[in-house]
Amino acid sequence: MLEQDRLDVFAAQTENVRALDQAWKHINKTINAAYSSGDNSTAEIHTKLLAQVYCAFAEAVFSKVIHTPDGLTLDEISQVKSRGKKNIVDAWKKCVELSLKKVQGKSSGHVANTRQKIESLIDHYISDPSLLRNKIAHGQWKVALNSNNTKVNSDLTIKVQAISVVDLYRHKEAFQSLFRIVEDIIESPNKAHHRDYWSHITEFEESQRKMASWSIEKKIASLRAKRERFKHTKA
Repeated sequence: MLEQDRLDVFAAQTENVRALDQAWKHINKTINAAYSSGDNSTAEIHTKLLAQVYCAFAEAVFSKVIHTPDGLTLDEISQVKSRGKKNIVDAWKKCVELSLKKVQGKSSGHVANTRQKIESLIDHYISDPSLLRNKIAHGQWKVALNSNNTKVNSDLTIKVQAISVVDLYRHKEAFQSLFRIVEDIIESPNKAHHRDYWSHITEFEESQRKMASWSIEKKIASLRAKRERFKHTKA
């Protein structure tokens, strides 16, 4: 890869992220409309489509981040991509490891503590959702198989069947918070990272605490109540 290739990939993935975000909003509107009218079947089908869009969104965002101009070196990008061929979680961790090498001017324990914190977030918010997304992306919409596709994976089957638009929103919110933290380290390791790291972490954890109380049942009830209020207003 040449430097111009990096710039081209970054520009392309920026456009792809924007297009996928629009697709997310469009499908979410369809899901809301279906649930509000009692069409659960359509809502569930579009939820699986939303999961696939999320999978594509996450991949495009990660690619965009590692190709950030004046960020990782071309050799470092190659190292991250090599890890990604086997495991996206390892690729994220390699990206964080390489990016933190450029952080200066903090206490001796800052880099080690930051790496430990971010890696724990990656394990919690990237690993399991990534596995579920991959199952759905490979056509396992109802029944999940093991990694070799030789047996049914009962535990993952339960999770695939239970995934909801609320879960996907929670995953997407966590993912966006995480990539903003990593993006700061790559783009501005000694300015934006120092300035915003703990505020990002605080906001991230607060939003996840808040969203932990969300449920698909509450969302459906809210959408149907809103529909009923609109009907009465029109009457």
